[in-house]
Amino acid sequence: MPPDIQACVHKFLPNNPAISTVVIKVLKNAYQVPTLPMALVKQVVERALEQSRMQDMKVESVQYEEKLLGYANQLRARYKAQLIEIRTRGKKW
Repeated sequence: MPPDIQACVHKFLPNNPAISTVVIKVLKNAYQVPTLPMALVKQVVERALEQSRMQDMKVESVQYEEKLLGYANQLRARYKAQLIEIRTRGKKW
């Protein structure tokens, strides 16, 4: 069985629990699937790290989460075929 969203995020962010919890929450809200493609998770994690480096952005803020959620929703079209395949494969297990 492929790793879940939390395991994928912790693979890319092993030592940053504040950002990883926000990324996990955003990914679970944006995509209602048990697993995601690693490339998608990596892109969202990289964007979260970029946003956290901005001086006016705080990880705990709602604005940070909303911007990350907007970015995750933008990526939906790029990974649409893979997400559909994950959903159909999940029903067969």
